[in-house]
Amino acid sequence: MKKYIQIIRPLNLLITFACILLTAHVINKISLTLLPIILVILLLGGFANVINDILDAKIDNENNLDRPIATGLISKKYAILYSSILLLSAICIIFYYNFDILTKFLILFLNLPLILLYTPFFKKIPLVGNLIVSIILSMVFIVTCTYLKSSIFLILPIVILAFLMMVIREIVKDIADIEGDKKFGVNTLPVKYGIEKSFNVIMLFSFLLIIISCSFIILYNLAYFISLLLLVILPLIYYLYQFNKNKTAIYCIYLAKVLKLITIFGVIVIYLASI
Repeated sequence: MKKYIQIIRPLNLLITFACILLTAHVINKISLTLLPIILVILLLGGFANVINDILDAKIDNENNLDRPIATGLISKKYAILYSSILLLSAICIIFYYNFDILTKFLILFLNLPLILLYTPFFKKIPLVGNLIVSIILSMVFIVTCTYLKSSIFLILPIVILAFLMMVIREIVKDIADIEGDKKFGVNTLPVKYGIEKSFNVIMLFSFLLIIISCSFIILYNLAYFISLLLLVILPLIYYLYQFNKNKTAIYCIYLAKVLKLITIFGVIVIYLASI
């Protein structure tokens, strides 16, 4: 049972769950009616993680990632069956609860195709793959908003910040996986242009994140700016400074975990700004 929980990456799904609740909190619509969209998004998130592990099994093994399929804990046959159950369960919920047309479209004709095409196609295009996976993750806020029939403009700042943070983290993860990706011909940004140029792209997106997030003080309050500074901006600057001194794939394995923590802090920042 533990291996089937591990493969869906429960910490990532917990962050996703927090993002759904945050969206509902910002637009002041937290209620039990959220349950169907929570289930659908978490099931699709689990599906995406399992599919990614199936397609990346050889690369994960090369990069010494402790993933259930790469280590042989789950066979590809059972992983495919598991992912199919997760996907079909999500689709059944969508139609059983009769989601509105826009939410159905975003999930079934935007998110799902991007999830399915990411690893076999988009991931092999430098930077495009990073942008696509960041869009998929940022869509959690938008889909929740459309489900609750609220204006997307209410959560646009959150979407922008989440997108930028995800792009940074995804490039860092690609640097961490550079050896395995290079061996199997996955043409990511670090594989194509090297760690130095990838670092420059990370710095560009980090600069955009800092400038844009600080500009949002006009929408929020002083608590937002102080918490943003302490929990996101200063840690990000510090670890990028350390990265500049140690531009290696090994350091990026550690940095990817730090950025996940900073992402969690970012959720906390938005919550503090909205209370």
